Amino acid sequence: MKTKDSQAAALQQLSFISGYLYRLLRYEAKELSIRWTALMVLNDLQLLGPSTQRSLATIEQVSEPTMTVLLAQMQERGWIKRKRSRTDVRAKLVELTPKGTAELMSAGQFLQLRLADELKDLSATELAAIASSLQPISKLLMSKIGDTQQELAK
Repeated sequence: MKTKDSQAAALQQLSFISGYLYRLLRYEAKELSIRWTALMVLNDLQLLGPSTQRSLATIEQVSEPTMTVLLAQMQERGWIKRKRSRTDVRAKLVELTPKGTAELMSAGQFLQLRLADELKDLSATELAAIASSLQPISKLLMSKIGDTQQELAK
């Protein structure tokens, strides 16, 4: 198979799978009474550590005013706190709290169970192949998120 054909096949599969999973998990998050973007911000903070509001808005592709409102709601719930940056006294960092971590773990556990239910008809071999084939994509995307965060920190 040619590289271009391989890329087209991969893109088609990824588009279908990501769209399906996004809709499924977003609906389930709504059933948990947690905004999808809030859940994604909690996940971002767990993966990346303390981050600026601007970097979170960029990663989640929302405006800074929208992120301001979301972070205020999350702070009211005790999921995040803000602190001054050690490297830039003008900047405030958003940090995950233990309560935010607990919320992320609870919602994440529920969503993973829901996803496991979707995948229950796959064999252990198929699941291992999926995990293995997704590693390069995960690594690439994590490096891009890290690059974005470094760009915003400048």
